[in-house]
Amino acid sequence: MNDRPHTRNRCPQTRGTSAQGLSLIELLIAMMLLIVVSAATFGVWSRLENTYSFFQDDVSAQEEARMALGEVIELIRTARLPESVPAEYLDTVIPRAEPQEIWLWTDTDRDVNHDLELIRFYVDDARRLIRQESTNGDGNWNGAAVRIINSNIDNNAANPLFRYYDAAGLELAKDSNGRTIDPTQIREVHIDLRVDIDSSRSPIVHELKSVVQPRNLRQY
Repeated sequence: MNDRPHTRNRCPQTRGTSAQGLSLIELLIAMMLLIVVSAATFGVWSRLENTYSFFQDDVSAQEEARMALGEVIELIRTARLPESVPAEYLDTVIPRAEPQEIWLWTDTDRDVNHDLELIRFYVDDARRLIRQESTNGDGNWNGAAVRIINSNIDNNAANPLFRYYDAAGLELAKDSNGRTIDPTQIREVHIDLRVDIDSSRSPIVHELKSVVQPRNLRQY
């Protein structure tokens, strides 16, 4: 007789994790979380892109303003009176001086004869800085307007583009329309060019300032 204890054959039990499928609710929750995260990521990216675009536009506007200011300064500095004028009210280097507009005799095309042209710089209703020539030199502005700053000018009644001073450094008197009463006394033109690509948001307005003395009016 076999005295060995009877050993039962037992099937080994395997301990392991059984992968179970996601329920419909869990799947919906996961999808909602993915949508929320994606929307937040897109929002951040969109804001960064808008900020970068605004920064680029702002830099371009500043560069455009610096170039425009250089042109205004150069033409005012080289202004002088022609040998003859078609009307008495134009018989001065700067015939008209207003807060947002200036008329002057200057050589814009730098031709060999150095003929002078009557031009004006002014700010229009579209916030543009314009240069225009009076073709016949008579104060009728029939020449094509040249936009030297396409937009973004922020000058207004409280912050004029031009101010005018006499030889003593005193600001010249103006009439009720803001026009300088006696432009023959102008010895300095103070320019404060303000640029803001979006007045409804920051950053703040950029100011480019300069003081110009027309060479032929300068006093030492």
